[in-house]
Amino acid sequence: MSTSAAIDVPDMDEEEAGRSSIPNDSEAVERPASSDDEDDDENWTTDEDDETDTGSSDLYSVATESLGYITSEDGSVIGEVVNQAIIEASLEGLRMVDDSDIGQMDRARKRILLQNTDILDLRRLQRKKLIDEQDVGTVLCDRLDQDLRRIGLKATSLLRLLEMTGALLSGSFVLPVLIRGILIPNDMDLFACLGSYKAILSYLKKKGYTSCTQIYPGGKRGRVYGKGLPDISMIFELRNKKIYKINVIVSISKPLLPILQFHSTPVMNYIAHHGIVCLYDITIFRLGVANYMSDIPLRVEMCFDKYRNRGIEIWDKLDEEHICRIDSGCPQTIRSLFNRDVLHVRFPDFMETPAVEHRKKEADVAIWRLATAAACNAATIDDLGFVLCDDKHAVLKR
Repeated sequence: MSTSAAIDVPDMDEEEAGRSSIPNDSEAVERPASSDDEDDDENWTTDEDDETDTGSSDLYSVATESLGYITSEDGSVIGEVVNQAIIEASLEGLRMVDDSDIGQMDRARKRILLQNTDILDLRRLQRKKLIDEQDVGTVLCDRLDQDLRRIGLKATSLLRLLEMTGALLSGSFVLPVLIRGILIPNDMDLFACLGSYKAILSYLKKKGYTSCTQIYPGGKRGRVYGKGLPDISMIFELRNKKIYKINVIVSISKPLLPILQFHSTPVMNYIAHHGIVCLYDITIFRLGVANYMSDIPLRVEMCFDKYRNRGIEIWDKLDEEHICRIDSGCPQTIRSLFNRDVLHVRFPDFMETPAVEHRKKEADVAIWRLATAAACNAATIDDLGFVLCDDKHAVLKR
């Protein structure tokens, strides 16, 4: 991979102008209920983090109303009760349509109708063969583009960057693409390798993120970050002139390596150039398992509370009846990036190649077990979590 400090990724304005757009009546449907105002959501810090750093703001410009977000005159998000009512109303059109009618629609009509449908319902319709993966991938790509445009980026251009650099978009930014209305992300995390991060920084600078600070190593939080980041080489924080922030996290190896060590399974998802990958399919049921066994830092507890407040349950073990070491959601089960339980929705341009072949671009070997292995029901002396990603490994003693 080239270490050049610049990359020439076009804005794709002409190409995007020629793409079929989502009609206005569907654009005015999406109404997320709350804003993602926590900083560094994936918990690169301990509870000793600098409390003076307020993180990203929960305000955004009223100009984004055209993307379906509802704001008050000062640009702040309107009340949760009102937002919830709008979300319910926006789905009424789908409720009024019989499933069999969906199967008779053309792709353009399905694209409009399904814009605010959760991934769980999209998968249900797909199992019934009323829609296919291309329909699902188109809807998710549309939603990604909506969220990216709000922070000054475009899906076509960013996905091209991800393809050229091998970088991954991860963290809480992925969740509202899967589950519409769960939160409004005001920052984004890009995971890169040492050979490509300079190109990514250059690209983001061209897109208006001109304020760039290296916060690890060094910086006011460098000492705290250094305690829990053995697999992170550098972290850069970029901001534009509005209120949006992008973190570029540089892995010592593959960009996937830090993602496998996130604090809980609901954020173990990523967007690559080829599609969206959800490592734990229980996420689409708004369920998750912690990746901490004990001595959970305050910062992580706050993240857990944030997701619980947004309707995602986070357990210390899989509370549902299951077979330990076999069920994909069990913390004792050794997982692989290439398991069939990994949910992977390909974007429309990448349907011809098998999904598993796309994931092999992220890593040749990627296996892990959660740190909460000992919390499950089956007795075992294998009570530690671990991660193996190509030539790097880590033992999770949490």
